[in-house]
Amino acid sequence: MLTSYNGWPASKDQAEIGIVSIPIEGTKLKVRCAKAVAPLIAGFCKEFHELIEPIDEGALDDWGFAFRDVRNVPGKLSNHASGTAVDLNATQHPLGKVGTFPSEKVSMIRALAKKWGMTWGGDWTRKDEMHFEIALGAAKVAALIGSLNKGEN
Repeated sequence: MLTSYNGWPASKDQAEIGIVSIPIEGTKLKVRCAKAVAPLIAGFCKEFHELIEPIDEGALDDWGFAFRDVRNVPGKLSNHASGTAVDLNATQHPLGKVGTFPSEKVSMIRALAKKWGMTWGGDWTRKDEMHFEIALGAAKVAALIGSLNKGEN
């Protein structure tokens, strides 16, 4: 089976890798992602919407699953191809643009990403401030979901 950049199963066939459409609490938005990581992506998106900026207003620029390569890196499947990444408010935070979030929100973005087992594209060499992705393998994802369900984080 193909895998995305972070090692998760990837496929054009959404059913093969368990892609689901999850509602984001407090919004009208649904995001397509892998069922195995859905609680993390849904929780992250909810808190991003509440604490960073609204994600369900204006343009339809919030994306999850998309079977494709990493932009400008042929042959490396994007984490979107495994349903383990999400782009939020993409038109406001375009690829390569730096400083698209208010500086006082950056530490909160990093803390939210860490809480939900994700990394933020704003911390990469090639900045992608719209992008958030699962940074854990399946066992650690399951353990994190379990701990969050028990209120341990």
